[in-house]
Amino acid sequence: MVVDVADFFQCVWSKVGDAEKAAGESSERWFEIAGCMLRVRFIGSALVEIIAPALSHLEIARPNRDADLTLHCWDCETLNVDFPTAPVTMDAFDPRGGVHGLNNARFHAAFERSGRALSLMDAQLRQAVYCVGIATDISRTDRAEPIRALLSWFMRENGRHLLHAGAVGTPDGGVLLLGPSGAGKSNTALGCLASDLSYASDDFCAVSANGNPTVYSIYNTGKTRESDWSRHPFLAELAPHLDPARLEKAIYFLNETAPHKLVSSFPLKAILFPKGGEACELRPIPPVAALRFAAADTAKLLPDVGPELLRCLGRLVRAVPCYELSLGSKPDAIPNVISDLLVRSGFQ
Repeated sequence: MVVDVADFFQCVWSKVGDAEKAAGESSERWFEIAGCMLRVRFIGSALVEIIAPALSHLEIARPNRDADLTLHCWDCETLNVDFPTAPVTMDAFDPRGGVHGLNNARFHAAFERSGRALSLMDAQLRQAVYCVGIATDISRTDRAEPIRALLSWFMRENGRHLLHAGAVGTPDGGVLLLGPSGAGKSNTALGCLASDLSYASDDFCAVSANGNPTVYSIYNTGKTRESDWSRHPFLAELAPHLDPARLEKAIYFLNETAPHKLVSSFPLKAILFPKGGEACELRPIPPVAALRFAAADTAKLLPDVGPELLRCLGRLVRAVPCYELSLGSKPDAIPNVISDLLVRSGFQ
């Protein structure tokens, strides 16, 4: 089946007008993300508290320049607007959220079952849509990391890449924490809140691999199991948002409870791969091994990821030293090991 992608997107833009007419009101917020200007137009109010809190540390007053991307957001249930119907069959939807037939060099599309959320972007027009069927059905995880697919495309169009990685350091330099879910990225990053290190991410951040590699914060949130409070008791004091069923991770909105610990960006000085071990220590690993560890993870979690991500990771592992970080049994030792690495290298 051949899909006229441009025609589909023209229909979507008409839905923006339908939503505006139904809402009768709209508001806008501006965010500076990795040096790029994102204008978010909320058509109605249902999605404001779903999208804005996790990005609030990057919110700015309206700048004296055009947006690099304008995102139009609404929910169909509240406004009683028909959901945009993609001209594809069910087998076009892949497990990562991609929609085969609706992605090319200009157009991008993804569908998330949480809230029945449709993410669309026209890179040429620098316009995007985030339309959900039922806002209240959006999962806790997607509230902690909202509009992830859109931000991945937005970063890529502006020479950056979204990575599944933690990031801690200082404005003068810091480290990426790479590895699969469960490797210890979140505990390592959130554990550094009790140290002199600043926090950029525990799960997703943006990077620029051109010139001097740079790490950029995306979300001010963090997630851990409640059982992790035995390792980091201070986390229980950060007003965590708990899953009523106690099945999912606690979520921390750090711009509310620890804004002084947040850093928006820093030069990348090293890449660490957390793993278990008896003692907290660093072991150098060669770039080829680091690339093998890092390559597959982000691609599993984001739609429409191409070979440019692998090229970005390849540049990063060649540009800075890479280490395995053995976490050991004493969580308090981890920030000191990271700080010592930065100090020894003259980065702190």
